[in-house]
This record gives sequence, structure tokens and C-alpha cells, in this order.
Amino acid sequence: MSVTPIDDRMLELFVSKKYHWNSLSPEEQQSMAVEIMKSRLLIKKMNTFIYESINDKEIQREYRSLICDI
Repeated sequence: MSVTPIDDRMLELFVSKKYHWNSLSPEEQQSMAVEIMKSRLLIKKMNTFIYESINDKEIQREYRSLICDI
């Protein structure tokens, strides 16, 4: 299945309520849903990575040593 990304202008019109979701084709609605799912997954993975990095004692030591050396 090929999904075409929704361009920024259309997203801005949609979010500003100048465009109603009924005016989107089923393909555009699906593309928008796919983009949202991908974004949520990416954000979840980034948050997990950041949380694990912050809680890693070795990384904290390296970070402190970098800051102290400046």
C-alpha cells in the first residue's frame, strides 16, 4: 500500500478549520491517519530513548565530565 504524505498547506487548512474532514478523499484521510500513527510511534520511541539515556548512570557520568571540561 502506497501512502502519499499530506502537504503542509492542507494540514494547516485542516487544523485551522478552514477545511472539513468530509472534503478529504478517503485516500487523504488514510494518509493523514498513517502520518499520525507514524508520528506517535516515533515520539514514543524518542521519549523511551531519552528516558533510558537520562537514567543510565554511565551516560550521566560522561555528560557530567563533558560539562566539567568546558
